[in-house]
Formats: sequence, C-alpha cells, structure tokens
Amino acid sequence: MLVTATSDQVGDSIQPVEVATDAIAVILIEDHTIVREGLKLIINQMRDIRLLGDAATGSEGLALFKRLVHRAEPVDVVITDLGLPDISGIEVAQAVKVLRPETAVLILSMHADPEHVASILDAGIDGYLLKQATPSELVDGIRAVAHGGMALSPTVARRLLNHVQRQKDDEASRQSLTERELQVLAMIAQGATSKEIAHDLVLSVKTVENHRARILEKLDAVNTAAAIGRAYELGLMKEPSSRR
Repeated sequence: MLVTATSDQVGDSIQPVEVATDAIAVILIEDHTIVREGLKLIINQMRDIRLLGDAATGSEGLALFKRLVHRAEPVDVVITDLGLPDISGIEVAQAVKVLRPETAVLILSMHADPEHVASILDAGIDGYLLKQATPSELVDGIRAVAHGGMALSPTVARRLLNHVQRQKDDEASRQSLTERELQVLAMIAQGATSKEIAHDLVLSVKTVENHRARILEKLDAVNTAAAIGRAYELGLMKEPSSRR
C-alpha cells in the first residue's frame, strides 16, 4: 500500500514504498527543483520503479550515470529534461547511448511541435513526454521504454501522425502536378493572365483555365493566391522574379 504523508514524517513528504528487486532502475535529470521533486515523488511511490539518483544538470546526470555503469549497476531508463542549463537533453541521450546502448532515454519537454519532436526521435530517443503529462502517463512511459517500447504523449502522437500525413499529402501534390501545370503555375505567379499564358504556351484560353482548375484541386487551394503560396511551401517554385 502507498504511504501517505503525515505531520510527523521528515519534511512532511511521502516516503518511498518498498520496491521489487527487479524494479526498473532510473535516474532523473531536471534543472527545476520543484519539477524534479514532483517527479521523484511520483516515481518513489511505484513498487516496480527504483530511482537510483537525480541531478540538476546534464553534466551532473552523466557523471551519475557513468558512476553507476562503472559500478556495474545497470540503469534501465534515463529521464531527462530537454532544455538543461548546460547541455541539451539530446546530448545527454547521445552520451548515454554511447556508454550503454540498451539504456532507454525518456525526454521531458514543453514543446509539442511535430517537426521538433520528429527530429528528436530521429536522434534515437525512446520516448517523448510533455511536462503536462499526468503521473500515470509518466509511469506508463517509463515502463514502456524500459521494455523496449516507445512512449509519446497523446498530444504529441496526434500531431506527429498529422505531420506525417501532411508530408505524404505534400509528396503526392509534388508528384501529381504535371510539367505543363508547373509551367502554368509559374506564369500565374509572375502575374500572367490566362490569355497571356495561352499565347506564350500556344494553348487555348480554355485549356489554360482547365490547368488552373486542376492546380487548385491538386494543391487543395481555395484560390490562385493560396495555390501559389502552397507551391512555394512545397518547394515547387523558386522565389518569384519579375516577368519580362
């Protein structure tokens, strides 16, 4: 059973429960004291998770990790803040993986931007949780990465899925525009009218208008201006130059 705080306990804090001998061994690296203490409180109430130590900087955390490794005391999971005062959580993770590749690294961060998260996961991180995560999400995340899985905050997971789908849609848009449609789009971006485009490309005005309609459909744009912006976003066109 969990031990609750009473006034006669030292510091009026909740005391750690007795953990199992095969508990998941973790260390915690977090520079904000109030956050670090809160995380320790959560971890220390778990029978299947054992906190081996904590640190306020990346350098201190790596020094602790190295001492434990050299003492042949395996660390299953390193929980680290992304934005530490000396080195980043990514640098911590990279150093951990060099010293002991089987140790999982769980990043804690305030950032949910999908491109940012994707680049971090590409660096070999095992889990990424937002600091707004609930205690149960934290504990489940630790257990997941300790057993070879991945942990992502629900918000991050949704945004990553949307980001991946958007990338697929972008690639489909890039591949679906024909060479002629790209020509028409480039001339539209330079301010050419359908009549001018038809004259330059030796097409009928109706054909040019059909190209315009297909471009809007393929780029999922509501108007020509949106189509041009989307084209620049996708890298389909270079910065506009003045039309001769």
